[in-house]
Amino acid sequence: MLNDDDLNRYARQVIIPNFDEEGQEKLLKTKCLIVGAGGLGCPVALYATGAGFGHIEIFDHDFIEISNLNRQIAHKNSHVGNNKAENLVNECLKINPNISIIFKKKIFDEAINVNDFDLIFDCSDNPKTKYILNFLSHKWKKILISGSAVQFEGQLAIWKSGLNINYPCYECVFPKTHEKAPITNCREAGIIGPVTGLIGSMQVNEAIKEIALKDYQSTAGNLFLYDGLTQNLDKIRLIKNYECPVCSK
Repeated sequence: MLNDDDLNRYARQVIIPNFDEEGQEKLLKTKCLIVGAGGLGCPVALYATGAGFGHIEIFDHDFIEISNLNRQIAHKNSHVGNNKAENLVNECLKINPNISIIFKKKIFDEAINVNDFDLIFDCSDNPKTKYILNFLSHKWKKILISGSAVQFEGQLAIWKSGLNINYPCYECVFPKTHEKAPITNCREAGIIGPVTGLIGSMQVNEAIKEIALKDYQSTAGNLFLYDGLTQNLDKIRLIKNYECPVCSK
């Protein structure tokens, strides 16, 4: 049951008919993992904190550089040189000190136990981590909400192959290849800051719907493509690969 502080803090959420107090109680019981504390991880963590996700754990081994500040909105000029995950946790606690939120200054790998989490936010910027998150989320039957952004473009997808065999996984759509991968990270290709803010916000919006809404039809199985130059948002229905080495075993 929500206490008086909860009712005041989350007042603008609980008045939504399909959300109400029951939805807020579900969020407060939710444990989520955020992998990456950069351009996507910052808005994800800040909005998840404000929304009242009860337990948040953030992984990032990297340190803040001045070139990060155009998009990594939780990090300030005075924070340059600090660990990203630790700094993001400190900034989140300024928004909502009532939740449990911790950081891990380490690289995310296959040895990490994700079974205690209800959902995972993929805010990473490298293919290796994305494949690991896909494998673990499928294995442990977790919701994976994945975002990516480069230049003026962004992508968003909800992966639930471990919960429903009819859904594709990340590797169904983006199979591993021995060919040289195209440039997909901000360091090499560049990024316009608001694109990461938009995609990160959308990731949390999808998480809230998945966890808290009643009678909600999931958008899993679709890939959303955002073009910041034209302001187009396209939705592509994804096809499962029944020979996928991850989700079709």
